[in-house]
Amino acid sequence: MKNTLFSRLLLSSLCLGWYSQPSLAQAPSYLQLTVNSDRDEIRPDGFLTLREAISIVNGTLPLDRLSPEERQLVSPSTDRHQVQFKLTLGKSRIGLNAELPAIVTPKVTIDGGAVPSNVSIQNLRFARPVVEIVPAPDAQINRGLSLMADDLTVKGLSIYGFQVGNTPATQNIPGADIFIGTSNYPQLDTRTAPQRILIENNWLGIQSDRAIPDRTSDFGVYVFNSDGTTIRHNAIAHHSASGIISQVSANNLLVTNNAIFANGQSGMPDAIRLEGKIANSQIQANLICGNDGSGIFVFKPESGSVKITNNRIQSNGRRLRRAAIHLMGEDNQVTNNAIEFQSGAGVSVTAFPHNNTTSSLRNLITGNRFQQIEGLSIDLIADRNQGVEDFQTGDGINPPRNSENRRIDTGNGAINAPQFLSKEFYLIDNHVNLDGIADPGSEVEIYQVNPDGNNYGPLSTPLTKVIANDRGQFQATFQNLMAGNSLSAIASDPRYGSSEPAENAIVSLPGVPNKLTTTTVIPGNCALTEPKIAASPVAEPAIVPEKVTITIPRNVHFALDKSYLSPASTKVLDQIITVLQANPYLSFDLSGHTDPRAPQAYNQALGMRRAISVRNYLLKRGIEPQRMTIRSEGFSKRRSNQTGKQPYALDRRVEFEYRDLRGSELEVIDKLDDLQLER
Repeated sequence: MKNTLFSRLLLSSLCLGWYSQPSLAQAPSYLQLTVNSDRDEIRPDGFLTLREAISIVNGTLPLDRLSPEERQLVSPSTDRHQVQFKLTLGKSRIGLNAELPAIVTPKVTIDGGAVPSNVSIQNLRFARPVVEIVPAPDAQINRGLSLMADDLTVKGLSIYGFQVGNTPATQNIPGADIFIGTSNYPQLDTRTAPQRILIENNWLGIQSDRAIPDRTSDFGVYVFNSDGTTIRHNAIAHHSASGIISQVSANNLLVTNNAIFANGQSGMPDAIRLEGKIANSQIQANLICGNDGSGIFVFKPESGSVKITNNRIQSNGRRLRRAAIHLMGEDNQVTNNAIEFQSGAGVSVTAFPHNNTTSSLRNLITGNRFQQIEGLSIDLIADRNQGVEDFQTGDGINPPRNSENRRIDTGNGAINAPQFLSKEFYLIDNHVNLDGIADPGSEVEIYQVNPDGNNYGPLSTPLTKVIANDRGQFQATFQNLMAGNSLSAIASDPRYGSSEPAENAIVSLPGVPNKLTTTTVIPGNCALTEPKIAASPVAEPAIVPEKVTITIPRNVHFALDKSYLSPASTKVLDQIITVLQANPYLSFDLSGHTDPRAPQAYNQALGMRRAISVRNYLLKRGIEPQRMTIRSEGFSKRRSNQTGKQPYALDRRVEFEYRDLRGSELEVIDKLDDLQLER
């Protein structure tokens, strides 16, 4: 391929008069191409299209087939092929009629030229793409860009709308904004995996005006087979399935400084899903927020491990209650992350083995900060609990290990949680002396916790680390604690990994009744915002606003066997949106319901489609994904036991169950304006 491309470039450059004599040494090895058309075609006219540019660098479109005007848009480049854009104002959306050719020539950069902006999410600022790559209105296309060579860069683009739909199965022909694999796909030869791919400063799944597309992509970045891919500083959102997924090989993958939010709306629900070969992979300094499943899901890795560090992972598990980070395999590291507002555990480790003698081992989980999670901060799952729900959310606190055989039936070798010698430690002369027992030789990390009714965490603030002696005893002294503070701890052993949390203990003053001290934490926004006046980020308010009384509708209704919203239902939702926008501390569950006249499985799916329909309407109107969770109740929670058109119409609904962090009084009213009786 390289020799063919070289000879064609030489012939074409002679025609273009780039040099005065046909000297082989002067032949341009690399080209700069300027795309100046939003059309999708190959024809010799006055415009260079993206399809033509990719075909030229691939060597399948000789330069002598271009018009003189098009040749003016091609010039020599220094050390790599450069594809840039110069599109007419208002014509920067490239609508594809068919899938673009895969890029199979090394050293190519496609640069959309994103412009600086004030668009940000929680202190992460993003340049705004100008150029959009989307399917044409009547086209259904699997992939936006397919990268199948070494040293490729994609930057500064908005890419969305690429999906398989109801044609071949997604796992056979995955739909994605960006697909990274080998030219012999679907062959699984990792020896030819593309190396050194860079995906940078793109908006994937998001329009350049920050709007949610009417047609969502299946995946954001599908790393089917690569070595050394870097995904950094992208906004990746609103995909039907995961924002980032690996399959065969993703060795040396680096995912850093991205905002990955509101993904997994109807397929694989996790923001980042890693499987296959993942040696030396790293996920660091990302905001992972408001996704429908786990923030990070490591699933049956074939080999290798991942380091997960310094991420903010919050408000995930919107559709399926999963752990914020779900681990399978060995030697994964989870350090210094903030994990908040999670439906499920903080970090779960399954006992899923590579063989019959080992479970997931040596997964170290230290230095993290947990707040407002439904399960344990760290949950080690036993192999007797291998249901889908156990894998996803965790199976709760484990009993102490009573046999070495337990090493193979529980995640992280069933390392014991520490045990404090008392549930109460006294504050005397401004000192607190704490002691307990753990597995001998393990490193015990002691945390201050914000209990919120949880007796096992959450592990809110790391305080110190001590080593348990050969009899398992550990001690620590603190001077900076106050009466009412709660404490917990975990133990880590390099042979096995980190434990579940110890049962909480409380700091007390002698003779003074205990009174727990807790802190109200407000979740941050996870949607692209653009303030009218750029300002320095400010801390979240420490003072909770005063309580108020809120009146808000409870439900919207649907027609028989339908999941789309009627005009009357959108009016009800608009009333709800007005209240939600005025009360940012209000969050809610959406539950989809049906009447009973179909099999349970059918109605369960129909209830979920209805909940998704309402959720998507709210998202498009600017309600942040972290404020809502969704589920289906099918016909299990009917409004009455009666039959007939009106009772069945009342059953066909989506209900809102509201929560307010301020503890405000809520007046929730049933709305019947949109009731849809059968004809």
